[in-house]
Amino acid sequence: MPFYFHHGGGIRKENIMIQEYRLKDGTKRYLIKCYMGLDSLTRKRITTTRRGFKTQKEASLAEARLKLEYEEKTFNAKNSKYTFQQIYELFLVEHKNTVKSGTYATTVRYAKLHILPKIANKRIDSFTVLDCQKLVNQWAEYFNSAKYPKGITQQVFDYAIKMNIISDNPMRKVKLPKKKETVNEVNKFYNTDELKHFFDCVKDYGNMKYLAFFRLLAFTGMRKGEALALNWSDIDFEKKLVHITKGVVLDENEIPMISTTKTKKSVRTVSLDDESLATLRRWKLEQAKELMSIGINSLNKHQLLFTYDANKLYRPSYSNCWLEQIIKKYNLKKITMHGFRHSHCSLLFEMNTPIQVVQDRLGHTNIKTTMDIYTHVTEKQRDKVADNFAKHIGF
Repeated sequence: MPFYFHHGGGIRKENIMIQEYRLKDGTKRYLIKCYMGLDSLTRKRITTTRRGFKTQKEASLAEARLKLEYEEKTFNAKNSKYTFQQIYELFLVEHKNTVKSGTYATTVRYAKLHILPKIANKRIDSFTVLDCQKLVNQWAEYFNSAKYPKGITQQVFDYAIKMNIISDNPMRKVKLPKKKETVNEVNKFYNTDELKHFFDCVKDYGNMKYLAFFRLLAFTGMRKGEALALNWSDIDFEKKLVHITKGVVLDENEIPMISTTKTKKSVRTVSLDDESLATLRRWKLEQAKELMSIGINSLNKHQLLFTYDANKLYRPSYSNCWLEQIIKKYNLKKITMHGFRHSHCSLLFEMNTPIQVVQDRLGHTNIKTTMDIYTHVTEKQRDKVADNFAKHIGF
């Protein structure tokens, strides 16, 4: 029924107004207007109005209930109309200022490709645990492990809680499906004989850049992004050391850039063998000649070991093509770039290198990573287990 305001005095409290009005038939009613606070996102004032109370006492009780809802931080949760993307965009502003540039760029890429296409327009307060579990299951099918996209999504929900937009994070109640292990998981690295054959093939291929790059990966265990970020000043030829302090990552626009290492533990100094040093010297000389031919002086401390065209920084994925070329031409066992890191670690264990030394050399923050991911039992070790056990027992 239509109504009009009674112009008599209303009852005002701090942030509360109870006002009398009348319907067209003259019936007296009361309304309340409550100031609930500031919107956590827009910073605009939040006010709510309730009408139709027959007595002032009813209006006062309603006002008390509204205040209780607000104090329990349920008001916003029940009335949120924000989409996941709206919260994500606000989360990014804070995220950019609290993480490394490479981490931020990876977050943006993952969200753009794998998260937002699925849930961008869904209301942030409408997600259930079942919704989130279905999402994680889909990601697990695509990525083999859904840990990273789940982590990003979980952070967005946490941000919404902090902003009082929702009261619970359904993604935190979701279980990650068990990572699927393929039959060939144990063979995604080279043993000693396979590694020797690989380098024989690389030498035959005749590309000194490839030889220097793969030698660094296989004989130091460094990541491809760490190798691509090396300057010649990072190589200490006299002390036979390489200083690993940075890595190549992609920014949010997928442009390669140099960033800090993956973790603080990844900053490390690794010893180099004589043959690796000799290979690097040969490549340094060849690179200098190549760059001089296009008018670039490479004799400065900031010169990168590996560049293309007019001394440009490589994308990390570009080096995958080098490996594919070698494997395809010589019909070698397929491994990934990370497989050289696996190989280095596995062969160190075969040599009975102490676990702590392996952890430090590879730059693992947690020794569990060294044990869980890289402790492969090589074929030679498997074959000798039975004989070694019998020999030890003595009968």
